[in-house]
Amino acid sequence: MELSREFRDRFVKTLQGKDYVLYGGLLELARQHGLKRITTGIVQIPSPNNGMYAVVEAEIETEDGLFKEVGDASPESVNRAIQPHILRMAATRAKARAMRDAVGIDLVALEELGDVLPQDEIPGLESPEDLVLTFGKYARRPLGQVARQDPAYVGWLAENARDEAVRKAARDLLGRAAAEDAGGGAADGLEPVERPPAH
Repeated sequence: MELSREFRDRFVKTLQGKDYVLYGGLLELARQHGLKRITTGIVQIPSPNNGMYAVVEAEIETEDGLFKEVGDASPESVNRAIQPHILRMAATRAKARAMRDAVGIDLVALEELGDVLPQDEIPGLESPEDLVLTFGKYARRPLGQVARQDPAYVGWLAENARDEAVRKAARDLLGRAAAEDAGGGAADGLEPVERPPAH
């Protein structure tokens, strides 16, 4: 399938010289093909007995017919930040593969790599300040502590962290702090966190 330049600019990302399509782009193409429904069914729930190996089947119906695919995920095939969400990742892979079949695109979805989840699949944290970083100069420190010590670093994480869960937690923390600041005070003992100035 030939992709327009506008679509590529919006939905295709290049990593290490290889192009990947975003999950949102697959949804857009599926809608153009008359998407009617997306359903998933759990084939295997991850458990210690099966090595936390999740399997999900997805079915996509468009005006062109039905398309089925299976997606799997295990701790060995996903980023560490995604490991608590193995079942979601298996579902994402199944849906992405079925949509790729439905729209006739041979680009792998970026989200299939196991580093990120689609935006609407990312679970929010009730307390993003409690997220403990596992990398960088503030490894093993909670995000709230880092925000008080180095708010510019949290701003950087919000835009550039490889793990989507970390990016989301940083954005949530910055957004909450900005709202509290606008309201005239901080809640829960958190000091307001300012976004770093744009360069």
